[in-house]
Amino acid sequence: MTNAIRAELIKMRTMPGVWVTLCLALPLTVLVIVGVLVAAGDSVPGHTFNHVHTLRQQRELLGAGYFGILVLAPIMGVLCVTGEYRHKTITTTFVLVPIRVRVLVAKVAATALWAILIGLVTLATVAAVALPWNAGLGGVTTQVTDQAGAVVPGLLASAVLLGLFGLGFGTLVKNQVAAILLTIGGSLILESLLVALARAIFHYDLNWLPNAAEAAGDVTGQGGGGRGGERLLQWWQGGLVMLAWGLVPLAIGYYTTFRRDVT
Repeated sequence: MTNAIRAELIKMRTMPGVWVTLCLALPLTVLVIVGVLVAAGDSVPGHTFNHVHTLRQQRELLGAGYFGILVLAPIMGVLCVTGEYRHKTITTTFVLVPIRVRVLVAKVAATALWAILIGLVTLATVAAVALPWNAGLGGVTTQVTDQAGAVVPGLLASAVLLGLFGLGFGTLVKNQVAAILLTIGGSLILESLLVALARAIFHYDLNWLPNAAEAAGDVTGQGGGGRGGERLLQWWQGGLVMLAWGLVPLAIGYYTTFRRDVT
């Protein structure tokens, strides 16, 4: 099992798309940092930027990577499995590891580790950009870092669950581009439309859809769910729902795709 996980990590390390995805975490985090400091400046006339001064703003600044994770972690999961078909290595993988469920478990572990790495990159970006900038504007760094206990565990857990979500749909849809579009477009665009329609017509909160479920564990409010008055799940309920959104497609993909003859 250890060798299988190591092999998956090596395969992902050699895929350019993985590194591009990882590097995109930096500009996406910086974009949110700028937005948080601009929002803080709205309360001070004549200032474009201002240091964070409320609890919510402090958590938003520390968790500036949530948006990047929401976009990039599912892509990382998709790349982990669809890369096998794109680079035509799936047959070799199954020859080296004949028990296919072990391959799937190894991919879950590899995706989780790379998703956590995305989270760590966003936190490093906050430490390198947001904290000095906020301090230069007159903010107190310790007031932001004191929120680590409330922000960091949820941020990293969201990264893992969203990576698993992408892996599940990548298992179902072997085409890499289609899987990425389905995962990201479906959760960010289609879900927003469905949520708006359900609230307008049926007065019902679709808080069990991926984006809304992820937002339940996002104490910064950046996840996209919970806006416009939606009633979110509890954090543990959101975690279980996100886990289901990853495991159910993964199980279906295993029985419909992984067990088929690939030659």
